[in-house]
Amino acid sequence: MGRDETLDAICGQNLKLVQKKKGYRFSIDPILLANFVALKTGQSMLDIGTGCGIIPLYMAARGAANPMLGVEIQEELYHLAQRNRELNRADDVQFLKGDVRSLRATMSGLFHVVVSNPPYVKQRTGRSCPTRSRYLARQQSVLDLPALLSAAKRLLYSRGRLCLVYPSRRVGEVVFEAKARGLEPKRIRFVHPRPGEPSNLFLLECVKDGGPEVTVMEPLYVYRGEAYSDEVQSYYV
Repeated sequence: MGRDETLDAICGQNLKLVQKKKGYRFSIDPILLANFVALKTGQSMLDIGTGCGIIPLYMAARGAANPMLGVEIQEELYHLAQRNRELNRADDVQFLKGDVRSLRATMSGLFHVVVSNPPYVKQRTGRSCPTRSRYLARQQSVLDLPALLSAAKRLLYSRGRLCLVYPSRRVGEVVFEAKARGLEPKRIRFVHPRPGEPSNLFLLECVKDGGPEVTVMEPLYVYRGEAYSDEVQSYYV
């Protein structure tokens, strides 16, 4: 492991991840998303913008034996994901370097589930990022929302599911753009920092070619006081 890297362990030391000290590092968002996904036995999953591989490797460490593929456009993060796969001996997880917008032409199959913790800061908004890696992971310079949704639709089976985590301030936009592409919202869960505080994130599941009926789930609170809530604590053991 290089001097510019860290080795982080979660899930009772069952999942170990090499990350760069500077640049993109995973946050709580992909952990929340991974626990929102309902992946049935035998179903295949695609993670768009996998970063260091956190979502599929986390789900594998928690017992999912499904075929999972993570796609990452950044060379450095792709190689980190490959190293993390080997480190965790995750045989059911594969990684591919590439641009998901042109992925369909190079792939032989479709997926039951597509997940993404995408870059969701619009260009020329939000805080500036000190490194290119963090910039590409946060800013919609390469993969904006319409492109992400269009790619997900192409890569899903009919009745396949797309799961996203996104800022709550953009819920109307996300729902509108998803429905315009035949991705019908089915489950939504708003994430709040603490009880009594406004939601800052939401988790959304859409079904390709689904009917117009959505379930609003109970709120998810990240903290109780200064500590993680009981539910979020359970995500890390």
